[in-house]
Amino acid sequence: MKHEIEIFTSGCYLCRETMEIVEKAKCGECTLTEYNLAEKCESEICLDRAKKYGIKTTPTIVVDGRIAIEGKPTVEEVKKVLGL
Repeated sequence: MKHEIEIFTSGCYLCRETMEIVEKAKCGECTLTEYNLAEKCESEICLDRAKKYGIKTTPTIVVDGRIAIEGKPTVEEVKKVLGL
């Protein structure tokens, strides 16, 4: 099942681990975009998206336009959210 996955990160160890976990858990058809809020974002896209979703913490995983997980998940939690 194809999903649009966005991960809001800050460059920390937990954020890097979260990226690895989601990479392992996602389906081959899923798209994955990282928005690193600690780095300067080109054209402010990541800050605009963070405001749109009301991101309060990193890492935060947004699936298909909705906040799905805040904090570092397990592979099983990501698969459950994605319906895999």
